[in-house]
Amino acid sequence: MIYELRTYQLAFGGLPEYLEVAETIILPGVAEHGIKPAGFWYSEIGQLNEVVHLWAYNDLNERQEKWARWAKDPRRAEVAKRLRGVILSQSNKILSPTKFSPMQ
Repeated sequence: MIYELRTYQLAFGGLPEYLEVAETIILPGVAEHGIKPAGFWYSEIGQLNEVVHLWAYNDLNERQEKWARWAKDPRRAEVAKRLRGVILSQSNKILSPTKFSPMQ
C-alpha cells in the first residue's frame, strides 16, 4: 500500500471555489475512475489557503492507471478552466507506511 499526499496552495479567497469544484466535479469524476480520497482537508491554523488530500493505492501502477484515465476525462478540462488562478501551487508526495502506521 502506498499513499499520495497532495497539497494545494490557493489564492486568497479561493477556498470556496476550490471546494465547490471538488464537491461537484473532481470527487464525483475521479470516483468513476476508482479513485477515492482517504482524507480531504483544508487548513484553519498555520499555513492558510491550503488544501490537503490523501489518496491510497495498492501500488504506483494502480495510481498511474487511474489518474491517466481521469486525465482523459472531459471534466478534467472544466476543472482546469475553473481553478486556473485559484491554485497557486501543488505539491505531491508518495508516502509508504512504516510498521508503526495504523494505515498500513
